Amino acid sequence: MPRPAVAPVDLSPLIDPAEPFEAVLLLTSAGRQLGAWTRNPASVDVLTVMAATLFGSIETLVVALGAASPEEVAVVVGGRRLLAVKLNSQVILVVVATADKSAGVLRAARQRLVRKLPALVQKSWSPPGPVP
Repeated sequence: MPRPAVAPVDLSPLIDPAEPFEAVLLLTSAGRQLGAWTRNPASVDVLTVMAATLFGSIETLVVALGAASPEEVAVVVGGRRLLAVKLNSQVILVVVATADKSAGVLRAARQRLVRKLPALVQKSWSPPGPVP
């Protein structure tokens, strides 16, 4: 019997308005939305699918070149900085900010968010070790 779909987690209560995020996406490697938040109106469905596609494309590229599957993908493009990290083999957390925010600032904010994820998410999709 197929596993029932998990309802997306409402991430808005977890986002401190002072954090640098423009968007936060929690998704499966297959592109299913597990949770999302955006500062400005945007199609979360499009963001989720494209984030999964981006991560998967980069993963395929580096593995084809003989490298290990990346735990984190960092991209700066169009005035935005995007950090995507595997929480485990099936779940990816993507955070987006303006490019003027450093990768270190965005990683620290991501760490604070991971610590606030609902207990269900942490239990079901917790990383095996510290999140990079």
